[in-house]
Amino acid sequence: MAGCINTAMFKKGAFAIDDWESWTGWNDAYGSDEAKNDGLYYYLTARQDDTRDEPSDGYAPGLILSKELTGARWQVDLQADFEIPPGQLKRFSYGVWVGGDATRPSIGSASGVLKIIVQRQNGPRPADDSLIVFGLPGGRPFSLPTKLKVLRIAREGNYFSVSYALNRKDFVPVFRLEAPDAAMAPSQKFFLGGFAGGDPQGAYARFRSFKINGRETFK
Repeated sequence: MAGCINTAMFKKGAFAIDDWESWTGWNDAYGSDEAKNDGLYYYLTARQDDTRDEPSDGYAPGLILSKELTGARWQVDLQADFEIPPGQLKRFSYGVWVGGDATRPSIGSASGVLKIIVQRQNGPRPADDSLIVFGLPGGRPFSLPTKLKVLRIAREGNYFSVSYALNRKDFVPVFRLEAPDAAMAPSQKFFLGGFAGGDPQGAYARFRSFKINGRETFK
């Protein structure tokens, strides 16, 4: 199966929390998720790569969870906890993907009009323990406090912005960008995936609150 795209490899289906979608990893073997009473959990699998849509170099595409966002004006507030032991590089990638309706919303997809990517990672060096955000195409990375309480991504027409709060109410702006082609894109999704260079050692992300325009979607 390596080296070609199998049409049945990635399936988009119903998800246990509200109307989230699951885009399975290669052979449904890379990455896993679980809905619990205290949030949505995402677990890494060794050698999964959030930048690939085909397996290569010993890595394979992993599970992506996504939720459709509607309209040209919205605000997403996210609260998440991460357990990422040091060792080989591990990260969780999440954010907003704007592009085709039936396209897998991966970081490496060339068909996306805009990607706002947040990455929480850890690795062998102290500097690897970080939280960054950037926009594609062309955006430079911004460092965020790893202990932030709420991350906010918002859209106002063709403008997208990122901000955060350390206390759930006083938001600090990070950046604002314009994406004129977003108006023509048929789909916009919040997405979640990840990367693990080796044994993830139990690394997981817990998304415990996901609000759209102030409304909690996990309850």
